[in-house]
Amino acid sequence: MADNTDRLLRDYFSGILKLMKEINPQCKQNIADITFCLSVIKPEHKQAITKYYSDKFITWDEVCNESGKSNSSLRTWRNDFKRLLHVIMQHGDEFIKLRREALQA
Repeated sequence: MADNTDRLLRDYFSGILKLMKEINPQCKQNIADITFCLSVIKPEHKQAITKYYSDKFITWDEVCNESGKSNSSLRTWRNDFKRLLHVIMQHGDEFIKLRREALQA
């Protein structure tokens, strides 16, 4: 069963979040957070995550076969990405503030 982060990522890659951002301002922040997280991970990880969440009918096994990586590696990449996204979504503003303070010091 998918969790809220999985649903959010599916909505992001399907374009639903872009459509909803006019109705729900939180969607705009979610888009920014996901885009940021995708920009800081390795391209190989980004490709696997994008492949999986862009197509709701694809399985991890199919993504593994296409990438030539093990199932456990890809699941680790996905879990690490979801963990990073969760931290950014919960504490992103705090990180921005700390970064600004560090740059001013």
